[in-house]
Amino acid sequence: MYTDVTLARSAVDRIVKEPRKAVASSPGVSMGCVLRHALAAQQRHRRRDILLTVLLCTGLIALALAFAVSGAAGYTVAFLGFLMAWAIVATEFVSAHYHVVSRQLKRENFDPQRAPRPTNARDAARVDAIELRDRGNVLISSSYPPFVGHGVTYSTWSFALNTARAEPGRQVVPFTVHELDRYLSARVGELGLPGLDLAHVLLVNGADLLLGVDERTRGELLPHTGGPPGAHVSESLLRELREHGRGTARPYLAIRVAGWGGELVSTLFLRCTLLPDRSIAFIEGSNCLLTPVRQEYRTVDALLGSPTLRQWCRLVGEAGLRTPYLLLRAPFAVRDDLFAPLSEGREQRRQERRIRVRSFNYGAEFSLREAASSGLYYRHFQEIDEELYSKTVEHRVLDSLVQFMEDHNIDTHELIQRQTTIYNTGLFAGRDISINRSSVRAGSSAPPRTAQPAQRR
Repeated sequence: MYTDVTLARSAVDRIVKEPRKAVASSPGVSMGCVLRHALAAQQRHRRRDILLTVLLCTGLIALALAFAVSGAAGYTVAFLGFLMAWAIVATEFVSAHYHVVSRQLKRENFDPQRAPRPTNARDAARVDAIELRDRGNVLISSSYPPFVGHGVTYSTWSFALNTARAEPGRQVVPFTVHELDRYLSARVGELGLPGLDLAHVLLVNGADLLLGVDERTRGELLPHTGGPPGAHVSESLLRELREHGRGTARPYLAIRVAGWGGELVSTLFLRCTLLPDRSIAFIEGSNCLLTPVRQEYRTVDALLGSPTLRQWCRLVGEAGLRTPYLLLRAPFAVRDDLFAPLSEGREQRRQERRIRVRSFNYGAEFSLREAASSGLYYRHFQEIDEELYSKTVEHRVLDSLVQFMEDHNIDTHELIQRQTTIYNTGLFAGRDISINRSSVRAGSSAPPRTAQPAQRR
């Protein structure tokens, strides 16, 4: 946050300053702590921009007077002005790295409780509210991908299974979708993978909260149309939606495995649905991946307590390269900060109008963890472990599904064929099964994984 102006501003503008919208929680991220540091970083950047703006205005006046005297005097004033701006930027840059980041945000000295309290009472209250609602069981997206906060969706599969066809000489034992869900949850939970976590979550698009969901779901998700939507729904609602298997709000079993200190998080979103006559079961799975954070955020742990001469020169040199851009941008940043209350008020009134006509989207538009992700593996074993997590969970789910159906005397011949297809192929085109896997390349020069919607053929 302190070394990335864009990320800090995005966190404040798209999360803290959006009181009506949902927040995208992510595994391993303490939203309250991160947002407090983002606000503190923005405060530091604001003070730097004010100094640069004052220097720029004063320098332009001095420059005009100096050129009126002689050209040499004008160039001298311009050079001195640049040196002063460079000194301001370098001071803030070195201070951010070695007085804040190195002393507070390294692995060995990081303490979430030491995150600075926002000076603005409204911002402090908003962050406190976000912190209380963090880690709920609801994911509210604002666009097509529903798994907001969990990275890219790199693999999807789905199939329909005839649950009315019994094994030869036997009779089908009826079951409910809740029994299937409990069985799968228990079997996956027995894996014992380090970092394994299971949770039942509700996925919904924020544009559907005013019109698309039923009254009970809306009552729990959106008790007040002024927002923000709730982050938690009751188990009874999840059970009811799982039983119905339709509607715009869908319950999923989120099977999450976190490794490498939280830098690598693989999540399988699993949903099972039975038709009302219980003759067909529809099973779908989507694998999501949060990759390690970008390299520039990883260097914090390598910082010493104080910079060496070489590190100091590198930081000062980098500050010099940034100075012209920051100097020219400073007046516009100060202007935006001065008129921010007016802009926020105008935006809130626009949102109120959209709420009145029931066209407002309450979904989260920005995920801090996804924005910080690199889309790359930095170690060979990270790629291997991702395969371990996803394939182990996927195998256990499908093996358990076969076992459950066999226990209920259901013919599993087709299911086993589909299971083999999912294990061994990247794309299968058939009547009632579809699988999609994006291409994957790894290494420090690898492009990020991309997600595409599954295509049924």
